[in-house]
Amino acid sequence: MSTAKRIAKKPLVYLRYSLEFLFLIAFNILLFGLPWSLSWRLGRGMGWLSYQFFSKRKSTVKRNIERAFPDLSSTETESLIKACYLHWGEGFISTLKLWMVSKRKSRSIVDAPGFDEYVLAAQKAQEPILYFTGHFGSWEMAGRYAGGIGPGAASIYRIQKNPMVDWFLTWIREFHHLKLINSWSGMPAFEDALKRYTGLAVVGDQFKNKNALQVDFFGIPSSATKGAAILTFRVKPRLVFLACTQHRGRYRLNIEEIPYALPETLNDEWMTELTQQLTTKLETEIRKYPEQYFWFHRRWRDLDRKAARAAEKS
Repeated sequence: MSTAKRIAKKPLVYLRYSLEFLFLIAFNILLFGLPWSLSWRLGRGMGWLSYQFFSKRKSTVKRNIERAFPDLSSTETESLIKACYLHWGEGFISTLKLWMVSKRKSRSIVDAPGFDEYVLAAQKAQEPILYFTGHFGSWEMAGRYAGGIGPGAASIYRIQKNPMVDWFLTWIREFHHLKLINSWSGMPAFEDALKRYTGLAVVGDQFKNKNALQVDFFGIPSSATKGAAILTFRVKPRLVFLACTQHRGRYRLNIEEIPYALPETLNDEWMTELTQQLTTKLETEIRKYPEQYFWFHRRWRDLDRKAARAAEKS
């Protein structure tokens, strides 16, 4: 198994990492004693402050929303941007808090019709589940909930730059039976995790620069990872689209099994078709709750680069 490469850092960088880690621990101790009803409200307040005073990412959010919803008026667009910040704030605080509450408490704030029964039946039949989701709603709560069923579950994640923060976030998730497989590990490790932990979550809406598939996302040609399709072909799991939406301190978790027929050999046409089907499911959910998508990331980097080059020429 390969691991992420860590470049040697200067002493000042490690000092910054240490301060970030100490702040994270202190903040988590504060949240530990804070009631859940206050935690998510604190998060929405933080989101409002970020919207009002920290506009570094606002242009990215605005640009993405205008591309996805070109028919919105400027007033509607601005209202959606604000809602995105409020959702992000609630999600940020709740994500830290939810890993510190008991299993009983975490399950009490989630409506997940049929989810437990489905997962337990798959585990009994020894059929692994490949969960496909996106940067939508609360994918962290989905992981916490799935990890609490049977022997737990696993998720592919991106390693944090700060090694101390990465250690803490990995430890607390794995304490609650969500095994993390870092994205540098490679396909053999992902296959092993899918089989070993009975379930593996893939957040499949990241921009991919190399070896990417091209799918339609909000009517825009978009790059997509091949990972979910390759794992489906090799392991033959139950393929499930998962969406966990966030509603002012409560969550709703929905799943839908995606039927598929395997080709004789793995090919780009089949992978694109399957990935498009999953991406369309994600887009449908985003259209229901557009403020819950993570518009802060540069989903359409190719378009951003073209716009930047055009601006330079003009």
